[in-house]
Amino acid sequence: MLFGRKKKIKTALGGVSFSVKKGEILAMLGRNGSGKSTLIKMMAGILRADGGSLTVLGLDPYKDRIRLAQQIGVVFGSTHPQLFWDLPPMDTFNYIKGMYGIPQSTFDRRLKYFIKMLSLEGVYTRQTRQLSLGERMKCEFVCSNLHAPTLVLMDEPTVGVDLPSRMAIAEAVVKLRNEMKTTFVITTHVVDDVANVDRIVMLDHGKLVFDGPQEKMRALFKKSVIVELYFNGKGHLGKYSKHGNVVMSREDYLKLEMEPDRVKQRWFIDMLNDEAVVDYRINEPSLGFMLNQMYKHIDKKGSHRGAEND
Repeated sequence: MLFGRKKKIKTALGGVSFSVKKGEILAMLGRNGSGKSTLIKMMAGILRADGGSLTVLGLDPYKDRIRLAQQIGVVFGSTHPQLFWDLPPMDTFNYIKGMYGIPQSTFDRRLKYFIKMLSLEGVYTRQTRQLSLGERMKCEFVCSNLHAPTLVLMDEPTVGVDLPSRMAIAEAVVKLRNEMKTTFVITTHVVDDVANVDRIVMLDHGKLVFDGPQEKMRALFKKSVIVELYFNGKGHLGKYSKHGNVVMSREDYLKLEMEPDRVKQRWFIDMLNDEAVVDYRINEPSLGFMLNQMYKHIDKKGSHRGAEND
C-alpha cells in the first residue's frame, strides 16, 4: 500500500485592490484565514507577492525593505515582541534610538510625550517580564512610533489586552493621526478597536468584500433596529419573538432585529403596558452585530455560488 499526501494550492490573496490615504486610520477586518496578516506582512516587506503590484510609500516593500523600514512602524501583537524580555523597555527604547539615529533631544521629547499619553510612569523602567500584557503592548506601541514613522502597521495588537490599555492604545492612535498625520492600518478581531477608524476594509478567503466608512456599512442595515426586552419571569418569549428575527434569547430576555416601523405599531405600545415586561431598549445595530450579519451574508452568497457550480 502506498501513502502520499494530497496537494492543494490555496490563494492567500487574489484580486485585492485598494489604497490608503495619508493620515487615514484603516481597519482591516475578516475571519481567521481571510488574508489580513498575509497582506500586512506583504506591506511590511516580509512576504513577496507572486503576482500583481504593491506599493507602500512609493516603494516596493520587498525590494526596498531597508528604505521602507526607516519610514514605517510595525506592531505584531504579543506573539512577535520587540521588547527584550529580561530588560526594561527603556533599554529597548535606547536601542531603537541608536538603530534609527534619533537625536538625543528628539528622543527625550518623544519619550516624554508617549510616557504621558500612555500612562507609562513607573512602567518603562521595570523588567519587561514583570509587566502585564497591557503594559507590554503599550510599550510595544512606543517602540513602533519613537522614530515618527509615516505609516504604522498593527496586526491584532490588542488580543487579550485589558480594557484600559486597549482604550489607551486606541486613543493614542487617534492622537498621533491628528497631531502627526500618521497613517495606521490595523487588523483586529476586537470590535472596540474599530470604533474610531475612518474606514473599514473587509477580506474573506483572500478577496475584498467591503471597502468604505462605517457609515456605508451602517447604510446596509439602516432598515433594522435592535429591540431588547427584559421580563419579570419565564414563559413570555413566544408572545413577542414573532415580531422580529430573534438574535438572542433566554428565559427572561429577548433580543430582536426588526424594521423600524414595527416599533410604531400597536403591539409595541401594548407591550409597554404588559406587566411581564420590566424594561426595554431600542438601539441601532452595533458594529459587532453588523459585522456578524456581513459574515452571514458572505456565507450565504458563497453557498449559492457552490450550488450553482454543482
